Amino acid sequence: MHVALVAHGLPQPSSNGGPMTCWALLQELRRRGHRVSAVALRYPSDPFVGAEREQALGPGLVVLDIPALHGIFGAEGARAQMRTALDRLAPDVLFVYHWDTLEATQGVSPAPRLGVVDDLWHLPNLRRWQQTRPTRTRAYVAWTLETLRGLRPSRRAMVELLDACQASGSFQAATAAWLRRSGAAGCEYLRAPIVDYGSEEWRETRPDTPGRPTILLGPSNLGATSTSAGLRLFAREILPALEEELDGDFVVRVVGEGEPPPDLARLLPRRTVELTGRIEPADDEFRRATLQLVPTPFVLGKRVRIIVAWSYGCPVVAHEAEAVNLPEVRHEQNALLGGSGVELAREIARLVRDPALRRRLEKGGRRTYEECFAPPAAAAPIIDRLEALAHSRPLVKTP
Repeated sequence: MHVALVAHGLPQPSSNGGPMTCWALLQELRRRGHRVSAVALRYPSDPFVGAEREQALGPGLVVLDIPALHGIFGAEGARAQMRTALDRLAPDVLFVYHWDTLEATQGVSPAPRLGVVDDLWHLPNLRRWQQTRPTRTRAYVAWTLETLRGLRPSRRAMVELLDACQASGSFQAATAAWLRRSGAAGCEYLRAPIVDYGSEEWRETRPDTPGRPTILLGPSNLGATSTSAGLRLFAREILPALEEELDGDFVVRVVGEGEPPPDLARLLPRRTVELTGRIEPADDEFRRATLQLVPTPFVLGKRVRIIVAWSYGCPVVAHEAEAVNLPEVRHEQNALLGGSGVELAREIARLVRDPALRRRLEKGGRRTYEECFAPPAAAAPIIDRLEALAHSRPLVKTP
């Protein structure tokens, strides 16, 4: 089977959630003997580019530059390039990740498509608007009107894009459910495959008697909607409560590119907070961390760094919204959850003080990773669907 894996950005082992998921799927497809050609949309603002990254994808890579945004999802103008690329590759089936790539592949190839998304297209902007303090400015009023007016067209367009695919799904359970309720009846929840960064020797890398507790925040883009909201909660509520709980005897390493939100920046420099910038790969951060903190206080996408932490056996403390974002999250089985900054600080302190609890969460997280998100487990249903679609050709005609 020849698969064209069409992705938003270059698939790669370390950057952010979508590229990491596409990388793991691509590697698992090749491991099972399938031919894979990666087709990547590249935007001017994408920091994860370069010849070395492109070479890592091997033969068959096609990169389509998107110099300007067109259409609801920004990639309508890429259809001519996409048609040329797919005509040359002649794949048996397409795996198409996220909304812009769905728009770019609409009607340009006779091969059937499995379309898979993550967040709802409008949701990051909506969450950002909801988290912003209203101001009496023309810019804020214009943004408000644009945000509210875009909800209905986006909803209709998302359903139409998925219904035009021969199969569809989402890597986020709440998104899949919302899309089914909105009319995309065949959209199913698919677990995101993630490379086993911790490996089967994960226990050997975990500190038996950690010294000063180290809390990992990230890796992530510090300016992303979900991350910046979590950092604001950390700065305003979690950090003051945690300094009281642990008498300041800990360090929080904020790992990621971009600028922190003003709430956190105002606290720096601070003895308990280290702003490291981007670290790639971040293996040692996960291995040395006492725990990973994920404080995003609303439902939006999923935090791939939770899955990555589980692969390392790194305990997770997260906002209870993450149990909606990622339904595999279970309180006191593979994570500790809290609904407020004070509750999260208390859960962190409880984990730091209780070695037995920490060990239980390490094992529970690693077990969840192996059973649900390791490529042999998570990629299998996706590959089954691709094989079924490839064997059912021809299904559609290019207009």
